[in-house]
Amino acid sequence: MCPLCSVSVDLPRALKLRFIVQLRPVLHGRGLHSVAKSTAILLPFSLILQDFIKSVSDLPLASQKHVHVNIVSRSLVDEALDFESKHGQEDSFLLSVSVFHSFHNLAESNSGCKKGKLACINVSYVVYLGRHSYVSEPSTADLDRVTDSHHELLGSCMKSKEKAKQAIFYSYTRYINGFAAVLEDEEAAEISKHPDVVSVSRNQISQLHTTNSWGFLGLERNGEIPADSMWLKARFGEDVIIGTLDSGVWPESESFNDDGIGPVPSKWKGYCDPNDGIKCNRKLIGARYFSKGHEAAETHDSSNHTARDYDGHGTHTLSTAGGRFVSGANLLSSAYGTAKGGSPNSRVASYKVCWPRCSDADVLAGYEAAIHDGVDILSVSLGSGPREYFTHGNAIGAFLAVENGILVVASAGNKGPDPGVVGNVAPWILTVAGSTISREFTSNVILGNNKHYKGVSFNTNTQPAGKFYPLINSVDAKAANVSSNQAKYCSIGSLDPLKVKGKIVYCTRNEDPDVEKSLVVSQAGGVGVILANRLITQQMRPRAHFVPTSVVSADDGLSILTYVNSTKSPVAYISGATEVGTVAAPVMADFSSPGPNFITPEILKVLVAYDISATTISNVKQPIANASLLEANPLNYGAGHIWPSSAMDPGLVYDLTTKDYVNFLCSIGYNSTQLSLFIGKPYICQPHNGLLDFNYPSITVPNLSSNKTTLSRTLKNVGTPSLYRVNIRAPGGISVKVEPRSLKFDKINEEKMFKVTLEANKGFKSNDYVFGEITWSDGKHHVRSPVVVKKMEVAA
Repeated sequence: MCPLCSVSVDLPRALKLRFIVQLRPVLHGRGLHSVAKSTAILLPFSLILQDFIKSVSDLPLASQKHVHVNIVSRSLVDEALDFESKHGQEDSFLLSVSVFHSFHNLAESNSGCKKGKLACINVSYVVYLGRHSYVSEPSTADLDRVTDSHHELLGSCMKSKEKAKQAIFYSYTRYINGFAAVLEDEEAAEISKHPDVVSVSRNQISQLHTTNSWGFLGLERNGEIPADSMWLKARFGEDVIIGTLDSGVWPESESFNDDGIGPVPSKWKGYCDPNDGIKCNRKLIGARYFSKGHEAAETHDSSNHTARDYDGHGTHTLSTAGGRFVSGANLLSSAYGTAKGGSPNSRVASYKVCWPRCSDADVLAGYEAAIHDGVDILSVSLGSGPREYFTHGNAIGAFLAVENGILVVASAGNKGPDPGVVGNVAPWILTVAGSTISREFTSNVILGNNKHYKGVSFNTNTQPAGKFYPLINSVDAKAANVSSNQAKYCSIGSLDPLKVKGKIVYCTRNEDPDVEKSLVVSQAGGVGVILANRLITQQMRPRAHFVPTSVVSADDGLSILTYVNSTKSPVAYISGATEVGTVAAPVMADFSSPGPNFITPEILKVLVAYDISATTISNVKQPIANASLLEANPLNYGAGHIWPSSAMDPGLVYDLTTKDYVNFLCSIGYNSTQLSLFIGKPYICQPHNGLLDFNYPSITVPNLSSNKTTLSRTLKNVGTPSLYRVNIRAPGGISVKVEPRSLKFDKINEEKMFKVTLEANKGFKSNDYVFGEITWSDGKHHVRSPVVVKKMEVAA
């Protein structure tokens, strides 16, 4: 086996990195927890770590002072996606990491393993050559010729075609032109110089992102479907084919029952891989898996090759998108109702590319298959930190899908709430953020003094009304030879069963999982847990616990603790319920990744890209709030909270084609040669392709100069003839002028252009973004575009 490669070296001054990060393993979950505190800046830690590892691995062993790195797998880079990078004041980079991976995939014969180097790890790359431009459906011989051309190309750099055949584990032959291969860094650098190569990037890893929702979106009311529901107009998505790139599917789920569904659409070319008892039907019409990219980077048991979902994420996302009506659904007796997807009568197909992490190589293979099979919509709930478009597997695959008429909907990411961490930022992707609905799972604490404190948990975590149980502080229930601090947080083994049995235990929350604390209390014989926030900013989320549990705020926790400490025989009970319509919603989820867009700040991302069918007002007629309950802004919610029924009749749209997207790429610096390869035909960048004039539904100017900035947009009429007038809500300190002030449309598909001039008011000073909006209305339709502006500071 390839031994653990480790190296101790000086930090190269050329990196100019001033970070201290300490990581430790977490035994009860995937990945690592950072024990470093947030301090100052926002940079993608994964990018820093990749550059750091590459630089360190190229250095001699002579310098052995400040930095010690233990690497078991390059998946360390992937684990690092879970963390923020923080700017410190030290001159060295301290990384102390232990990653528990087996060495199954690290072959002894790997010629790249050199003493004192990190190169002994198998490293795979995606070599992207643009797209194919077949005149008609390619034959098997055509596909074989493409594969052979990939062997020839790589063989010319490796000086051996046979070696190239062994190195390549995916050839993308239908839509994406390229391949994935295990390469030395030098080989990757050499092939990147070839004129036919658009980009060469490491096979980077993305992470997976996570009954009343459709009612909250206006598709049903009180369990009934109103006559104006979009569901009825769209026949519940009948025969639309939805695919997911995710962790697979559990085909036996009732969400995929095919009772009463007609024949599979004739255009469908997909199939189900039968491994592990996978069976498809007229509802679930495709289930495939792609694992070679994962296997090239990590240990993987080939006996588990299956499209079956052993993680749960893929089944969840597929049923959310297209699951059928399933009555009596609940989560441990909470949230009883009828579960259904957004498009209940659609056909669904699963492409398993996550194990549970998702490599670019597998993601691209999934896109190839989905495009060929005939999906109409792709739901992609995975992502990484922001990456340049031609080195981002999801961005490349999504472009080819969009070019073939497929809508790609992707998650913004789960790395919030810090700004600038939104992923999946390509403008051809419909990027969706996370927010709450108007349902909560209350789990209230009732004390013996009749004081009530509102908490959260699931409905099973409830006790008989009016039956009080003894209440004890966990510190007073600590086991022998255990510190009070361990008992305070109800750590494993910290409680004395003789003191806990039959009682509700008051514990304080920390970074350890809440569910673990309820298990500790349960194993000690306790009958309930009150989990109090330690910080006033901590979020409270319902969980399924081992005993009745209530998670309460820090303030309420102190009040409960005061009662415990001041009462001779304190008692309490916990009462849970599912409540709908009692809370303001939507509220942006604390984990939802906000903007600004790190790659192209001029493109506003998150939630919905179609501003005409969204709102920024909650169900209580107040502005949408962020997770801290402060007013949110378009960097959090993009266009706002979508109203599906309004989207059926928008009136006007900002139309975009793949030609517009190519012009966009030209405007941000890609050259004609790169773009010709990218689209598979000659293309010449035009000098007039301005980024600010890209016909995106929002208007974002991240560096407004002291002079005026004028940009244009074009609206297309998709409704009846009508006269639209503009209403302007200017960002604070910014003057906004729109010309013309009205647009008259006489026929369907007619297009009209308008210009917007932005200018900072005299004396306006701000180092941050300010927000406004432009709305075109004919009285019935309201076509709104967020306006996001940041003034560029001019040096004195």
